[in-house]
Amino acid sequence: MVPKNFHSCFQLFLFLIFLSLNAHMENQCFIRFLDPTTPEEKNKLEKKFGLVELRTFLLTEAVLYSIHPDSNASFLIPELRKEITVKYADFNRKHALQEVYQEEPRVKEQWYLNNLGKIINNKGGSKEADIDWDGAIQKYEARKQRIVVSVIDTGIAADHPELTDKLAYMPAEVNGVLGIDDDGMGYIDDKYGWDFIGNDNDPADLNGHGTQVAGIIAAHSNNAKGISGIAPHAVILPLRVFNEYGGGATDDRILSALGYSVLGGVRIINLSLGKGSPVSNVLQEALFNLDKNYDLLMICAAGNGGSDGKGLDLEKNSFYPASYLGETVLAVAATNQYNELSPFSNYGKTVVDLAAPGSNMLAPDLSRKRFYYEDFQLGLSGWVTNGSSNHRGLPWEPFADESGNLWITDSAYDSTGGLLNYQSSTESSIISPVIDLTGLKSPTLSARIYHNLAQNFFFASYDRLRVEVSPDNGLSWNGTGTIYGRNMSGGSIYQFDLSKYEDMQIKLRFRLLTDYFRNADGIYLDDLEISGVSSFEDGTEQYAFVSGTSFAAPVVSGVAALLLANRPELSVREVREILLQSVTPIEGLKDKVASGGIVNAESALEFALKKKVFLDSGWHYHEWPWIYSSTENKWNFLHLEGTEILSFNEMQQEWTQRKANRFQGKWLFHAWPYLLDSETSSWYYLSSVSPVYGWRGKNQSWHFFDSKLNSWRKEI
Repeated sequence: MVPKNFHSCFQLFLFLIFLSLNAHMENQCFIRFLDPTTPEEKNKLEKKFGLVELRTFLLTEAVLYSIHPDSNASFLIPELRKEITVKYADFNRKHALQEVYQEEPRVKEQWYLNNLGKIINNKGGSKEADIDWDGAIQKYEARKQRIVVSVIDTGIAADHPELTDKLAYMPAEVNGVLGIDDDGMGYIDDKYGWDFIGNDNDPADLNGHGTQVAGIIAAHSNNAKGISGIAPHAVILPLRVFNEYGGGATDDRILSALGYSVLGGVRIINLSLGKGSPVSNVLQEALFNLDKNYDLLMICAAGNGGSDGKGLDLEKNSFYPASYLGETVLAVAATNQYNELSPFSNYGKTVVDLAAPGSNMLAPDLSRKRFYYEDFQLGLSGWVTNGSSNHRGLPWEPFADESGNLWITDSAYDSTGGLLNYQSSTESSIISPVIDLTGLKSPTLSARIYHNLAQNFFFASYDRLRVEVSPDNGLSWNGTGTIYGRNMSGGSIYQFDLSKYEDMQIKLRFRLLTDYFRNADGIYLDDLEISGVSSFEDGTEQYAFVSGTSFAAPVVSGVAALLLANRPELSVREVREILLQSVTPIEGLKDKVASGGIVNAESALEFALKKKVFLDSGWHYHEWPWIYSSTENKWNFLHLEGTEILSFNEMQQEWTQRKANRFQGKWLFHAWPYLLDSETSSWYYLSSVSPVYGWRGKNQSWHFFDSKLNSWRKEI
């Protein structure tokens, strides 16, 4: 026997769920005003629509507003777009993580670094279908000991053995005064990144995704345990924009994390947004500004395809952030152990830039464990019932479905063996024994619940199940969730956040409240589970095999960090060019990604070591020794004390020595070390036994000219 009315309309259920999942914040919007718009015009529009400014951002001129409670974004934005002072108005959109295909953990082999063609995690492969990491490490000599990579994700488990001492830090905050914004970035005590979900300085990972991404990039390579990260000298700046369930990321949080990365001097960002991340005007504007004004590369996942698990062609189907315009974005597809495009991976001949291993990837993982479980197969052992909602006045009790599985229900049998509806205007509950959550981070309650609760004719239910928690042995109860209406046969898994009860002893209460209007079948509970993140005390459950383009992106981020550790003077545009020029060509990828191949760490490093870095064409002298770059829109400074300067006389075809202090007026670099005096049309050549130093405004660093390499190198 099954509970009556158990067979509900599945399609209606999915439709109602779809309607409930808004892709944006209804109480907020972005507005980008036309230039010039006066403060008076802005104030007039704000008053007209009841808007309150929330904040501005570094990378966009759009302003985030809160919307009056009597209105909403869906109604208001079309009206705002009609205003003559508005360039665009847009939603504050929500984003989700990439779907993760997680498999059996603890097989300590990383085929993507060195593929020997062996079976790994029950999957075969082809020899050398990897990124040639071993060859790269043999050539690798780091000139810079810490390359910072921003991981905009779910945070990081900094206590994982693979990631201890792998956090980037903000020097002014580490050496500053508690409670003060020592570095002026707008965040207090942000020593090791920021949590944009909790708005605090603890970006701890409660999901696992960010830890997996960070580990692929930067896991310890010399601690004699586990795995090796791709970039030995990379450190991670964790910026948490996703919650423990993989949601919570909105445009404003992502914009804030991008701005934080810029202010923190980061040059590589890893960002893996998920399925269905919508196009955002404010993010596109921010990326254009990054491209124009900052030396920063954002490496992102190409995406994991449609609901059928098959990758999409991004020439026909846009997927963001991979489909955003500009050179700041480097989009990465995923491949498997045979150098084939992973079945789930999106692709696009002009949209996706290159591919990298992303299937069956061994990575560090959280130690998330089941802490408490109750399936009621032994009845109500330790649980207490209060009140009754059925006609017979009976408390909650076990109920066996057709397969013999026991549920707990408020319903009762009538004289013929049928199940009765609950009564009107009642309250009944079931209360758990004490559950000790000591030592558990981010505890989460999940429960399988079938519910058939009465609704009025407008689908606004008045009967409800309240899920409540008591931290004081039942003296007080706090709501953690409310369930209305009716769901599908067999029940649904619901999750409830218990993170505010970390290290407490709690009781759970499921309380059914009914009104006077209509009645229905009621509630059926099963499979209650509390899980959470525990410490790594015993060294177990620290690794997982995962698949997704989310894990192809950090492979490329790791290789980019390798290049910048070896050649920190490279601009990220040069890093981007090297990554694309040095791929391993793959026949099956030539029409799938722009480069036609898979990232190759050894080849990329060889390209980087040979790369000559010039003060490139388009640099203009203004007043010596300051130089303005029209291509970079930055000021630069040359220090030429002790430098021999020769001028070239075209008529006599000879060089003549000059003094540095005689340089005046306007100059134009053509290709260092040759200079053209735009006033006299004379060429100059600079040479020196001692180093020639130059301050480059774009990456805010001193460089010296290496005469042996005939290239600029970054001062370390």
